[in-house]
Amino acid sequence: MKFEVVAEATRFFKKNGYDVIDVDGARIVFADGWGLVRASNTQPVLVLRYEAETAERLEEIRKLVEGTIESIKHK
Repeated sequence: MKFEVVAEATRFFKKNGYDVIDVDGARIVFADGWGLVRASNTQPVLVLRYEAETAERLEEIRKLVEGTIESIKHK
């Protein structure tokens, strides 16, 4: 399931015009930061990481990525 969630997230972000690096997960690139979604190879978890130029932007990226993941998981 975790790998399918990452694959679906990759498709979603690419389809919606985001720049996505899809090596070992999905790194969604923004002009002022990025969000990463990847499936752990050793645990039954998704790994999420974020970076942004400001705390406010970090929160926006986090909400976008986590909201997308939640939507995918509840399909």
